[in-house]
Amino acid sequence: MPVPTAPTAASSPLVSSAPVETLRSSELSPLYWLGTNADNVFLYREYRQAENLGDPITTAVAALTRLQPLDPDYFNPLSPASKVGASITNGSVITLDISSDAFDRRVDAGIAERAVQQLVYTATAAAANAGLSSSDNPLEVVILVDGHHGYEAFGHVPLGEPMARDGSLAAPVWIIDPAQGASSEGRVEVFGRGVAFESQLRWQIYRIADADEETAEGKLVKAGTVSVDAPAGEIGEFRFNQKLDPGTYKLYVFHEDVSGRTEERQNPDSKVFTVK
Repeated sequence: MPVPTAPTAASSPLVSSAPVETLRSSELSPLYWLGTNADNVFLYREYRQAENLGDPITTAVAALTRLQPLDPDYFNPLSPASKVGASITNGSVITLDISSDAFDRRVDAGIAERAVQQLVYTATAAAANAGLSSSDNPLEVVILVDGHHGYEAFGHVPLGEPMARDGSLAAPVWIIDPAQGASSEGRVEVFGRGVAFESQLRWQIYRIADADEETAEGKLVKAGTVSVDAPAGEIGEFRFNQKLDPGTYKLYVFHEDVSGRTEERQNPDSKVFTVK
């Protein structure tokens, strides 16, 4: 699959910070993928089953290099790493030691920057998810390659120094639940994160006639708005639920263009799910 190109830096960041996760599930690993949004590429998260490699950070990072996202709107420029190790120093720095084959693909500088941030986000998310860090103690990440400092990831990004999450690369809207391909009984519970603007987030639910037609819009059956629990310009959470007849649906959550220049969805994320 061709890897999209991206700007070397976000020209107008929508997110100023990217708080670490809270404890969610020790059985699933939080993995960050890339997704194209208008003329930029952002990071989006999925919780996935992963082979247990002895500690949560190694498990998550190894899975990140070896799996592909469930959501067809996301992509992964990393290649399977033959070796991954992780340790935490002084409770403040995660050291990843990853084999160079993780960076085998040819990508531009913008995607290289974001792929390295995939590693940073995933490692810190795994630590937080396992209760090893918190929002009061967001860990930095040092990435070694084959045990060495100074490697240039994809030939673009020098590694070996402590790196923090780049908040400008976090997705401005993403749906956490329902996950892509999830099923529920009678009612869908929607949970996600988004940047609070002047208006609320909008959402739409389309019924898809055939489960194989995931790219089709289908018939609009529900629509509404939902607030983000954060001050304007900050990222926060949103929740709502809807009762639905059995069938396959596609959910969109997005910003509305308050200027009225366009009716197109702004910063959308979408998920296909089934109600039994």
